[in-house]
Amino acid sequence: MKFAMPSNHRTGVQPAQGLVEFALLIALIAIVALVSLALLGPSISGTFQSVLGSLSGAEKPVTYLTIKDDFLNRINAFYQENGSWPRSWGSYAFTDIGLDPDEWSVPVEGIHWGPHGKDVALGTNPEDEYVIYIDNLKGQTLRLYDGWRIWCVASDGKCYYHVVSPENEVDITTLQLKPR
Repeated sequence: MKFAMPSNHRTGVQPAQGLVEFALLIALIAIVALVSLALLGPSISGTFQSVLGSLSGAEKPVTYLTIKDDFLNRINAFYQENGSWPRSWGSYAFTDIGLDPDEWSVPVEGIHWGPHGKDVALGTNPEDEYVIYIDNLKGQTLRLYDGWRIWCVASDGKCYYHVVSPENEVDITTLQLKPR
């Protein structure tokens, strides 16, 4: 008994053409996977780091840069509109820049935030869960003592450890919250 090889003459497909199409499909899938990993990789990595950090009790991830920039933008907008800095006392410190003081009376992202005229202050208090560490421009890591603040100035966006003074400037991107 003879077995006949299947013939592709009816479909018009050459035997190697199916393999080429299959290889092109695999290559397209691989390119899509690589592009997806390149685009989503940092996000996925950040999520894994966040989960691992919370499981190990490590530093708490914060979005402090966005919050700081929002405060400074609001303060500058108030100045441009009114020709003076927002008030720095009581609930006016928040309401002048369009914020609800009740929402900011507790730590947000582990940090106490307080607009103060042309500055925004951030820090922790003794009863808080975290302590702030930050590097100065010389690379030295400083611990922010309870009740002390980092002051970020609206006019230039620079931030300072405890007192606004050139020798106290810090790199705000190095801010870390560590459990007590």
